[in-house]
Formats: sequence, structure tokens, C-alpha cells
Amino acid sequence: MPIDRFYVILNPAAGRGAAARVRGVVEREMAKAGASITLVETTRRGHAAQLAEAAAREGWPAVVAVGGDGTVHEVVNGLMRAADGGASVPLGIVGVGSGNDFAKLAGVPHDAAAAVRGMTSAEPRAVDVGRVGAEWFTNGVGIGLDAQVAIEVDRRRRFRGLAMYLNALAGVLRTFRPPHMTVEMDGRKVSDGPMTLVTIGNGGRHGGGFWICPDARIDDGVLDVCACTGLGTLGILRFLPQVMRGTHTGASCVTMLRGTRVRVTSPDPLPVHADGEIIADDAHELVIELFPGRLRVLA
Repeated sequence: MPIDRFYVILNPAAGRGAAARVRGVVEREMAKAGASITLVETTRRGHAAQLAEAAAREGWPAVVAVGGDGTVHEVVNGLMRAADGGASVPLGIVGVGSGNDFAKLAGVPHDAAAAVRGMTSAEPRAVDVGRVGAEWFTNGVGIGLDAQVAIEVDRRRRFRGLAMYLNALAGVLRTFRPPHMTVEMDGRKVSDGPMTLVTIGNGGRHGGGFWICPDARIDDGVLDVCACTGLGTLGILRFLPQVMRGTHTGASCVTMLRGTRVRVTSPDPLPVHADGEIIADDAHELVIELFPGRLRVLA
């Protein structure tokens, strides 16, 4: 039976105000579907996670994230904390951010009205979710270059979408030096040396348009890992267009792996992001694990 009560968490800053502008659409489409809602706007970083956890613990049958990948990331963290080791309360998504990577991978329509209509008629779908340390993620963890770019993206907001990421990349390349990383997959050492990036993907699309782990699927029960050896600036510039198309997997600098547990260690301080959200800029040891089917999505 379709869900008819939704706790809606809206990030008014997402998509440079686009989320605030679709509030009326969400309310109207929910009313048309005969669904009752409580809609709360976030006011600070971390607020969406707090709201989602509280709503799940209070017994709401579904929680909706209205915003971008960062909003979805926070809401999922709240839902997974509330799940206490079980499956999450169903998640609905209205994607109005600059990238919307997970929403697209989950099959959520880009149009806000269509997204609401879909979630009010959908049965919950079980998909995989990952965790790095205490942080849950839906799409992936990036270590190295892409994490450094994510840090730079956080500092500059003059552009949107892919332009924002490319602008940040240009700034990072001036000073980036590949850190040394040792990578273990399911207890077996698979890489050891200077690395441009190590990306652990639950989903295939990252950064609003980079297919770093193009064969990754959010419901296949495994993590896909892309490990790229240390490259200079020219090598990176040749490499990135291939990543945007997902045609880099056969390059000599790339190792593609699959498993359920990844450990990365380094004597160098590592920048790390989860779903584009910065979780560290000086990590030395990371353990990333997958939890198959634990996140339920209305899509």
C-alpha cells in the first residue's frame, strides 16, 4: 500500500534557492495525492540529519529530502542512525541541487512534481549503503584529487553544476601532489604507492558528471573501486575527459576492483569526501564498508 504520510526536509539553500522555489510544488502534489505532510526547512549544516533521525524515531513512515546530494547525504545519515542496524525508514528525494548524482542513479525524475508523484505511488526499493568511519554514504567516498576538488568546491560558489567542479579543479591542479596510499580490498593489499585518487563507489556517477566507477550499481551488493596511480598535471588533464565519459577503466594508470570492505592507509594527510561532503582533510587510515539492501528508497 502506498505511503500517505511524509516528513519533508527542505534545504532552502540547495541549488542556489531552487529548493525553496519548489516548496509549493511539493505541497501541491502531496495534496493531490491525498498525502499529509509536515515540512521543515533546514537552517544549518547537520540540521537535516538531526531532523531525519528524529522523524524516523518518532515513527514517520517516510522521510523526504528536498535538496541536492548534500541534503540527501545528511538525511540518509539520520535515517541510518535511527535504523539501529536494520533497514531504514523509506527515503523520498526531490533533487534540486547542482549534481543530484544519487537521485539520478536511483531513478528519481528530475522534475519536482514528477518526483513527488513517483514517491507517493512507489513501493520502497532496497538499495545498498556504505559507511566510512561513522559517516554513511549513498554514492561514494573519494580520497585524493576528487576530495581536494570537493574541498575547493566548498570554498567557491560562483558556478553551478559541472562548471563549479571544473573551476575548482583548475585551482587544485596548481598545487596537487599525489599522496602515498596503501589500499587493501577485503583484506588483500591491491595497491601501494603515490595515488592520484582512490574512489570507492556504491554508485557510478560522482561530482555532477564524472563516471569514476561506471559499472557500479546501487543495488548489486558490492563496492566498485577506482585506484589511479600518481599522475602529473598533464596526465591528469588527459585522464579527466576519459573519466567524464567512463572510458578510463582500461587505462594503464587505473586499477578497477570490487569488494565489500576497503582499507586505505597513508603517511600523508589525506583529503576525504563522502557524497561530496568533506569528512576529513588529514586522514591517515580509513575503513569503508558496504551494507547491502539497508537503505530503502521511494523511486
